[in-house]
Amino acid sequence: MTTPASSSTTPINKQVGFINAFIAATLMGFVGFFARHIDAQGDFIAFSRMMCGGILFFAIIAYKGRLLELKEFKLSPTMVLSGFFMGNCLSAYITATQHTSIANAVFFIYIGPIISTLLAVIFLKESMKLATWFALLAVFIGMMMISGLMSVDSSGFSFGMQFSEKTFFGDMMALYSGVGYGLFLFFGRFRTEVPGDVRAFWNFVFALAGITLLFVFTKPTISQMTSTDWMWWIGIGIVCGFGALGTCTIATRHLKAAEFACVSYWECVVAALFVGLMIYGEPLSSAQMIGGALIIVGGMSEVVISMLGKSLKRQNKTVLNVDTV
Repeated sequence: MTTPASSSTTPINKQVGFINAFIAATLMGFVGFFARHIDAQGDFIAFSRMMCGGILFFAIIAYKGRLLELKEFKLSPTMVLSGFFMGNCLSAYITATQHTSIANAVFFIYIGPIISTLLAVIFLKESMKLATWFALLAVFIGMMMISGLMSVDSSGFSFGMQFSEKTFFGDMMALYSGVGYGLFLFFGRFRTEVPGDVRAFWNFVFALAGITLLFVFTKPTISQMTSTDWMWWIGIGIVCGFGALGTCTIATRHLKAAEFACVSYWECVVAALFVGLMIYGEPLSSAQMIGGALIIVGGMSEVVISMLGKSLKRQNKTVLNVDTV
């Protein structure tokens, strides 16, 4: 594999990373809002996100006169795999929502950040503070509560997932979406010397290639789509493709896997609060409100811990330099 983030000479900016992570999670939270207005298969909806992202990032690079950088920074297996799994996981997730319960689909895709964190700890030797483990646990529990997998009643907390032979295909697609999401985030931790927009462009290119391969098996149809469907299809590509996945690529360049994971669950709050409650008037249960609070507290605590840790390191370095002089 190519050089991981820890040994890259490119400066790591935690503030840029967290800002982009929050933007990515916020825009990703609107996927369901757009998808509800599009009469098309999940993989064809995901295709729009990859296509718009690739075209717009290519346009940005061309506008800046930096097309030669697409050749200057050589491709590597990790760059190819990061893009491939990005496209596959999103296509599989939307397909899963059409063949199993939303709760199952949400649960499985959100094991992705956990998978990427464990892989980064094992293979990239990324350190994990005890506070970060608690923050990650808090946001994961919050996700289960806000998605309806955990509930609160007079007897306490209860957990429930339903599986059946009828939903087996959907559950397997959901599981694949989670594994794919984790691998996308993990491989995104490599080649951080490549500028964010260049990495994003290649991510979208190989994501498109991966989704196109799936078309051989899924055979999506578009004859039923109206002009309104097409407008929403382009909209989801710009907002949840170019915007969400582009900022996600930039965020993984600056953040450790666990740091990004803690922030990524903010998407659940956006989907439930801004989309579900404010747009569709879907009320939140007490468990969902508790879950949202856990996600916010867990995610923000990790931001504070990380930024304070960086500030202390900077101060210690300054003191050492002064003592040396």
